Amino acid sequence: MTFSTASKSWRHRAVVLAAALSLCAPSPSFADDPCEPSSRGGTAWRTVTGCTGVPLDHRKPVGESLDIYHELSVPAGKSLGKVIVFHGGPGFPRQSLGERGVLWEGLRAHFTVLYFHQRGAGWSGRIADDDQFRGNRGLYTLDAMVADAAILQEQLLGDGEAVLFGKSAGGFLAMKYALKHPDRVSALVLACTSADHRYISQRHTVKEQFITTMAERHPGFTETYNRALEVAAESDFASTEGIVGGLITSDLIDSVLFDLSYMMKGQFEMVAIARDAALGRYGLLIKRLKKGQQTIRTTGFESIAVLNNITCREFGYGNTNPLACQGIEESPRYDIRASLKELTVPSLVISGRYDPILPPRFQQEIAESLGGPVSWKVFDLSAHMVFREQPDATATTVLDFLGIPRQQVPQLPGL
Repeated sequence: MTFSTASKSWRHRAVVLAAALSLCAPSPSFADDPCEPSSRGGTAWRTVTGCTGVPLDHRKPVGESLDIYHELSVPAGKSLGKVIVFHGGPGFPRQSLGERGVLWEGLRAHFTVLYFHQRGAGWSGRIADDDQFRGNRGLYTLDAMVADAAILQEQLLGDGEAVLFGKSAGGFLAMKYALKHPDRVSALVLACTSADHRYISQRHTVKEQFITTMAERHPGFTETYNRALEVAAESDFASTEGIVGGLITSDLIDSVLFDLSYMMKGQFEMVAIARDAALGRYGLLIKRLKKGQQTIRTTGFESIAVLNNITCREFGYGNTNPLACQGIEESPRYDIRASLKELTVPSLVISGRYDPILPPRFQQEIAESLGGPVSWKVFDLSAHMVFREQPDATATTVLDFLGIPRQQVPQLPGL
């Protein structure tokens, strides 16, 4: 594997693989500096972590720099190719790509895999609140993240093409990257994503359509849901036992229910909470609030500030939440539908049948518009978190698409 020398235009802190790295090196400690090069490994792959410097403003390559945290997994045997993984959000990374399961184990055992934290999130200069932008809002965009990824590919993966793997907002980045750098892309894996802004700018419509699908599976849900909101709106709660510093309101109920909708098991819980609340009972709601409002737990690596900045600027979030977008200037909205025909590489498009925010119609539009060979697969037992909800089925689909024989997927003890 070849690593090119960094340009002198910005500070470069890319990790370099050394021959002396042990496959059994201990996991790194990030207590002091996650950008300090570290390594860890096992029998099937080894991973090195660190940071690469990129321009804060890509229009000024000799100006201020920003460290982008990444991890690079290299198989112990022959690598079948390269993969770049774009996480969702935008601005919602995991600490590591090291989720357990056949998919990630299979990818890392057979491909050289690059995963990174998007600018402003995780260990890539995480922005915890709006004050930290310091007048640089316009530098935290999808295009800036694409430019960051191009530098990472050049510095860490060298010449040649890579498979781009993106789920949700990661899919936006993967498609934009492929359009910007078609000569660097060999294939696309796009899951639960969209080629334009409508899922945010027309949020009320998308949400209403989801409620309709809930009613189809759970007759009477629409009426129950609306009644739960009405009961809360009509009530005057001075205080509620179990809710610290807040009241039970229709907005709170709506927020909790929709947070739960990202996974199928949460959608079942939605039905029970709504039925309870429609009768003015809040035991199930309070139980959920005590456990944590969301089905998908926060990690401390995500950046709501970056998420809001991009969705307000590029996705018309102000249409549905003007308060969240106060002071954030809109820019041209994300919409690459007309350009999808230019993407002629093999593509795999994945949907969760009951995805509440990016339902299958958005992926169908992508699949029908791409210019190359396309496979589109809808997973019937999933919502938005398709890789977590149907891990074996999605792994089989992705690994087959990438040409990894199933019998070669490592069965690693303890993973």
